Amino acid sequence: MVGTMKKLLVTGAAFIGLSFTGTAFAADMAIRAPVAAPPPAMSWTGFYIGGNVGYSWGSSENDIRVTGLPPFLLGLSTASLARGDRDKTNVDGVIGGVQAGFNWQIGSWVLGTEFDFQGSGQQGDAQYCGLGGTTCAIASLDASHKLPWFGTARGRLGYLVTPSVLLYGTAGLAYGRVESDYTLNLLGAPSANVNFKDVKAGWTAGAGVEFTWAGNWSTKLEYIYMDLGKSEISFAGGGATGAIDRQFTDHIMRFGVNYRFGAGGVGYPTY
Repeated sequence: MVGTMKKLLVTGAAFIGLSFTGTAFAADMAIRAPVAAPPPAMSWTGFYIGGNVGYSWGSSENDIRVTGLPPFLLGLSTASLARGDRDKTNVDGVIGGVQAGFNWQIGSWVLGTEFDFQGSGQQGDAQYCGLGGTTCAIASLDASHKLPWFGTARGRLGYLVTPSVLLYGTAGLAYGRVESDYTLNLLGAPSANVNFKDVKAGWTAGAGVEFTWAGNWSTKLEYIYMDLGKSEISFAGGGATGAIDRQFTDHIMRFGVNYRFGAGGVGYPTY
């Protein structure tokens, strides 16, 4: 009987010990459970599309030469235009359009390409008077300029000052449709008219800053300078002939929003 009681006591003690050991082990396992891995770092790599709106301060620079006028109208000449022989006409207006591109992040550097197309309300008018600019009653030249649309194809190189703030420079090809209308008036009556519409190609360069927010979305503020090159326009009428060399340049400031395709703006590898 005594032996049986000893066996029961030993068995009970062992069971109680195992119970406490199992509880402690389970608690230790709970404490040492693996922590979830942090989400991958954000990356700028990927394709994106977006839209923009802004304002452009353009300039049509005209070098005007008129010959063949009667002696009493020789005031309308290159040397006596009211604004000088090389005039700049402001061609300003609101712009808006779309852009698309691709970024590739390498460490803190971001390389990319971007294409954009803009609708433009830019226009400007000017009048040049003869006789040293004192009157337009005898001879004048009216000019009107428009830039209805333009676009660019550019490379971009940027540096991340923080993971979500990109400073960049950009440069590349520019193209656009430039429209100019010139009317030569002699003694108050239109004598010759030339309407010139052409698509010009040139170059562009600028800089900007872009901020990411809400994962895939980003906003940017950008300035670019655009030069669409020169065109030569000839006209004749009223016994006069003339030639106009026109060069169009533009200063563009715009605000844009982009959407980058990918897993919420994260999950792309950086190199």
